[in-house]
Amino acid sequence: MPLFKITDMLLHTQRKLFDIPADIAYFNCSYMGPQLNASRDSLIEAVNMKSNPWTWPSSQFFDEAEQIRVLCSSLFGAKNDNYAVVPSASYGLSTAARAIEPILKKGDQVLILAEDFPSNVLTWRRVCKETEAEIVTISKEVGLDWTNTILDNITDKIKVVSIPSCHWTNGESIDLEIIGNKCKTLNIIYVVDATQSLGVMPHHVETMQVDFLIAAGYKWLLCPYGFSILYVQDNWFNARPLEETWLARENAENFAGLVNYNDNYQIGARKLEMGGKGMPTILPGAIAALKQINTWGIENISKSIGSINDELSAFFINCGFHTIKNENRVPHILGINLDSDKTNYVSALKDKNVFISQRGNSLRVAPHLQINQADIERLKQEVSNLIS
Repeated sequence: MPLFKITDMLLHTQRKLFDIPADIAYFNCSYMGPQLNASRDSLIEAVNMKSNPWTWPSSQFFDEAEQIRVLCSSLFGAKNDNYAVVPSASYGLSTAARAIEPILKKGDQVLILAEDFPSNVLTWRRVCKETEAEIVTISKEVGLDWTNTILDNITDKIKVVSIPSCHWTNGESIDLEIIGNKCKTLNIIYVVDATQSLGVMPHHVETMQVDFLIAAGYKWLLCPYGFSILYVQDNWFNARPLEETWLARENAENFAGLVNYNDNYQIGARKLEMGGKGMPTILPGAIAALKQINTWGIENISKSIGSINDELSAFFINCGFHTIKNENRVPHILGINLDSDKTNYVSALKDKNVFISQRGNSLRVAPHLQINQADIERLKQEVSNLIS
């Protein structure tokens, strides 16, 4: 019996596109996504090119970043100009915070979630210390969902809402469009760290009405480590960048004229990019990954991975575990509440070459399209052995 039903919306296992041994069952993409063979080959070719720098044209500093913008626009909406290449989610969040900081004043509030990933928390701690704005950290009561909890805590003192696209510890879902609508209505700045969902769930940045959206590329985008994406709404194009890279200036392509320092930035979000944005040894791998995601179709990816987690959710519930209900979680992350269970499932399963993770009090099961039915059955069998 195949893992995925053959329909217009569900994909068969794509394991042949990855270099994963048959004895490895990898359900830990929320930690790090597996690398596509096409990305690996592109990266090797790019690294080899660096060995012969005389073959490296100056256009290499710019052209691949432009390809990234085209792919992002196609996958996530808006214009090519709205996307910047950055090295990490923390860099993107710091870039957004640098742009927002001059607007904040004493008494303004920045809303974040309890137990959010450190990059978002630490960024706003620094900004609030500098501006005397305040961080409002909200927790969710048992039985409530994150979307309504966030909406209920947006007051007239909130100046910035900076949230993840889902809760990273257990995959609890957040309706980004509904929150975006409220932020737009109240003229609140809206920042989203979409690291745990971009590339695996449909997102349209304009429909979400985000000011900034950031995503590390090494998880669900299947991109190399050191590559991330920053979306910037048009009205922030004049913001001060985090660094003053020469690559973001007009006429930067003219290497002979670089001694004629240019105070004018390139158009759109390019001014907010990192120095060395060309990253010719990294971007080819990212391009290959984004092209494959585009070929699969994000909605198809989401539905296909969701079918795996639906099956596994039913299994864990039958075993007596408490899971995040399917309707309250993102399709690609299955959060399993350990309650008072002290068993080290992560370590025990790792010994059997089955890989999941634990964050806080939740196990995370996070497959991608490399999973096959044999992997699913192995996970079920090994968990059953542990609880028997």
